[in-house]
Amino acid sequence: MFKNIVVAVDGSDPSNRAISIACDLAKNYHSDIHLVHTPELDTAVGALGVSAVSFEPTDKQIEEAGKRVMDNAQKQADIAGHPAKSAIMGNGTPAQEVLSATKKKNADLIVTGRRGLGNIAALVLGSTSQKIAHDAPCAVLTVK
Repeated sequence: MFKNIVVAVDGSDPSNRAISIACDLAKNYHSDIHLVHTPELDTAVGALGVSAVSFEPTDKQIEEAGKRVMDNAQKQADIAGHPAKSAIMGNGTPAQEVLSATKKKNADLIVTGRRGLGNIAALVLGSTSQKIAHDAPCAVLTVK
């Protein structure tokens, strides 16, 4: 049923659950998983271990934090017994990068976490998982 599964990764708990679920599905369907992460300020802050930002991280720090998030995602997939076929680090917006990887990898499923910004923040900012679900050319599974 699913041959290629793209997993949106950001280092959050819902993202980690998405990796676990994607690995389980991939084992059952003999699928390949492809991890996609786009380093951003908010995910870099978490990966750097800072709870409140009192400084603006440099581009290099954001990139290093992104690599840390991706390394952890790859380790999680390895531990789950289904190593990722590819790991893609994007530099655009997260939704655009996930959708681009979906097309490049001919994915038939996207698995993404939902961090839950809340109603007002989601209305103002939109959410990555909503954008992906709206524009995806394939099935989307959103995990909370």
